[in-house]
Amino acid sequence: MISKETIDEIYSAAQIEEVVADFVPLKRRGQNWVGVCPFHNDKNPSMYVSPRLGIFNCFVCHTGGNAVNFVMKHEQISYPEALRYLAKKYGINIVEDARSEDLTDEEKLKESLLAVNKFAEQYFIDQLLNTEEGQTVGLSYFKERGFTQQTIEKFKLGYCPDGWDKFTQEALKNGYQLEHLIMTGLTKKSESGKVFDFYRGRVIFPIYDKLGKPVGFGGRILKKDEKTSKYFNSPESPIYHKSNVLYGFYNAQRAIKSQDNVYLVEGYTDVLSMVQAGIENVVATSGTAFPDGQIRLLKSKTNNVTVLRDGDRAGINAALKDINILLGNGFNVSVVMLPDGEDPDSFAQGHRDSEITDYLHDNADSFILFKAKVMAAEAGNDPAKRAAMVKDIIQSIALIQDDITRQLYIKELAKLFGIEEKMLTVELRKNIVKTLKESAKKESGQEVEIHTPAEEKISSNDNSFDENEALYQIEKKVILLILKYGAYEIDAELDEEDGQTKCQLVRLDQYIFNEFSEEEISFRDPLFQKIFEDYAIIASKAQNQDEIKKAFVNHENTGIQQFAIENLLGDEIEISPEWLRRFEVSTDNVNNSIYKLNEEVYKTVLMFKFQLIEQYLHLLKEEMHQDHSDKIIDQILAKYDLLIKRRAEIAKLMELVVAK
Repeated sequence: MISKETIDEIYSAAQIEEVVADFVPLKRRGQNWVGVCPFHNDKNPSMYVSPRLGIFNCFVCHTGGNAVNFVMKHEQISYPEALRYLAKKYGINIVEDARSEDLTDEEKLKESLLAVNKFAEQYFIDQLLNTEEGQTVGLSYFKERGFTQQTIEKFKLGYCPDGWDKFTQEALKNGYQLEHLIMTGLTKKSESGKVFDFYRGRVIFPIYDKLGKPVGFGGRILKKDEKTSKYFNSPESPIYHKSNVLYGFYNAQRAIKSQDNVYLVEGYTDVLSMVQAGIENVVATSGTAFPDGQIRLLKSKTNNVTVLRDGDRAGINAALKDINILLGNGFNVSVVMLPDGEDPDSFAQGHRDSEITDYLHDNADSFILFKAKVMAAEAGNDPAKRAAMVKDIIQSIALIQDDITRQLYIKELAKLFGIEEKMLTVELRKNIVKTLKESAKKESGQEVEIHTPAEEKISSNDNSFDENEALYQIEKKVILLILKYGAYEIDAELDEEDGQTKCQLVRLDQYIFNEFSEEEISFRDPLFQKIFEDYAIIASKAQNQDEIKKAFVNHENTGIQQFAIENLLGDEIEISPEWLRRFEVSTDNVNNSIYKLNEEVYKTVLMFKFQLIEQYLHLLKEEMHQDHSDKIIDQILAKYDLLIKRRAEIAKLMELVVAK
């Protein structure tokens, strides 16, 4: 296991904004960075990244944590794997500590399977480059296909010798277990119990995960055999899940990010030939229909996808299918169709690099134009067929999640076919409602009534106010004030020994603690009370406010930690709409600036006291209706009168008018 000293060094070196930016495009917003959250179907940037606190947090799905947490969650890898990833990124030498906790059984198995695949990768490369059979059969095949030595080495292509169990015996001789060889699919066992090499006599295409680990292999047969598949691929295993892998992604991710676009092709050789021609932002789907894992991979680098397909009917049909899936997952989609009879491999091999680049640029159509070209040829001048074509395109537009983008495509469609935009918008709305109903029915298992915004009826006479919710929101506001600004000084009127008051500078947290102590106030919410109790200890050891924040972000109590992560990224103090309505505060008078913190703290403490009194008055009213003795009723009334007076005092300070 990794030593504690190395782990500390990794945590110290890892810059949260750099780590997240490797997977998600970020834009600066004040002291923070924002980006589209990769952990849910995010329509607008809802994930904030704070360099000062070293954390990220999504305000929609509430996923958050530090750099290591992000890598673990995004890459779906273990804690040690995330540490190793960051150590590699920051050039940190990993020191192992034998005294550390042992790996779990699952982690041990994955490590063993990866070690087997690593051995196989090197074995296949050695067979291709350094044996007579490999050079004569495998290497000559790659050369004949037009692949250079540089491409062969870059993608670590290999060859498995055409013997019954040559690879298996070599692996066993080197100490690898047969069980693991079978689990990775490198070795198979016949019904009679005899083992044999799965990839024997095939050229090998290693398949890497996003971290560059060999998780699987593709093998192409070189002999003509109608009874055997042309390609064999690794089976599903603890380290290989086809739905989470895109061939070529590990090599392409830097180019995808820098060019903010990815070309999607279908096969191994398509990727190799395109990359060799200088198009490095290309990956292969290997025939799968974009499962969630592949979508997440693409989303981590770009929102722009160019589908690159063969020019035949099968290629067109595949592109049409891809378009709707990609649009439904929030991508901007373009399509490039190659000349009939060409695929990305043959086209790249048969043209100069500059010709390929020019062709891709000049022939990239929006999905609307592509569908129009394809379907118009079939529709001809038949009005019914052309109407059906327009409706089909609108169905695709309805899959787009962003309202503005949808409307822009409607404008393009209206212009293309000479149809009124309003008419197309009506049809679009029908499709959106239909899609929402189908989605809701799928999730709930029953019919769901969906209304478009124009159909919704909103009541403006709802004056209900939840007292418990109000108190919770005010308690939260107080906690956030001390967590965000506790170490800042504010002007406060303090009582002197002679009974006079004097305006002095005092720390915000000390002012709140004094106010609460004098009136013996505590929080109703247990989480807030725990934060309040722990704050004094943490603040006494912290040098500044950022250290206080970091301590709560990394608090041992997971509830406190999550609350801190979710609420400490923004610098602005959020004003609850409920407060504004309850206390009739104009938004024009709300100033969230740190320089106007005095008034904010003062009003918040008063609001808290006011709301506590309101709750207590409510309880006393209920007690009055109970069957008590006259003596008890008199005591309740006395308390009630005192609270009414105290409420009036606070209301006056807050400039509120309250009903008796």
